[in-house]
Amino acid sequence: MEYKKAFDLIVGKVEAELVKDGYTKQKVAAENDNELAALFTSQNIAYSVIYIKDKQQMVLRSCTMTEDGPDNEWKTLATWLYDDEFANQKDAESIANDFIEGVSGAVAIKRAKQVKQKKKKDDDGTATPKFLAKRFVTYFPELRDEIKNEEDCYFPFRGATFAKEHIVSKVENYIKRASKPELEKIAGVFNVQYGNGDVDTRSVITIVILNGLSEESYNCIYEYFDDDLKKASKAALKYKNKTVKPEKPKKKNVSKASNLKNTKSSS
Repeated sequence: MEYKKAFDLIVGKVEAELVKDGYTKQKVAAENDNELAALFTSQNIAYSVIYIKDKQQMVLRSCTMTEDGPDNEWKTLATWLYDDEFANQKDAESIANDFIEGVSGAVAIKRAKQVKQKKKKDDDGTATPKFLAKRFVTYFPELRDEIKNEEDCYFPFRGATFAKEHIVSKVENYIKRASKPELEKIAGVFNVQYGNGDVDTRSVITIVILNGLSEESYNCIYEYFDDDLKKASKAALKYKNKTVKPEKPKKKNVSKASNLKNTKSSS
């Protein structure tokens, strides 16, 4: 599916969700010829959907509204690779559903409080391990059901355990058969998510996923990492094959999970 059509589909679905909460779609031009852009505003928060052509990325961002408009201190909430040479309408709809999740319900209420707080550090990330897992659905569609099962059975989402059990082996096998352009693209996912990720997400990337690769596969992808991830992944190697403190999530059944989601939706 051509990227402009995919962008319009995603923006349309996000708009339909945001209109319910009183947001207005603004007429806005992209900052440059390399981007497509859509902007939605309310009294307190602005959301922006961007497609970056040279990076082939669909991005969802948010920032605080001021009397003069968005303060432009954008926080990236989600980033998806969208290569229209391989992606189709189903992929675009998956991105749209993920973006809708990011702007609706309890998540949006929590964000409304967070965006009012002063930014502590310029490089603070907000993307979670669950967002990281969803970024790989484009490469491994079977992850969609595996993520849903994780959400239904455990709370909170076991980022490290999920990555170890469901992502590491898939990335390993992908690298073994990947061409150079494919290696560059999947390395780009790691670069973006490491840059945008919170502390847990960065640890999942370096200590769990990259340390879980064979030496051969790690060396194949390493050259495509940016400087920050190269430095972090090298530092993480000292933890390779060492035992780390296990996660102890609270077990929950499907009915409880469904009730929780229904409660959030009604709030």
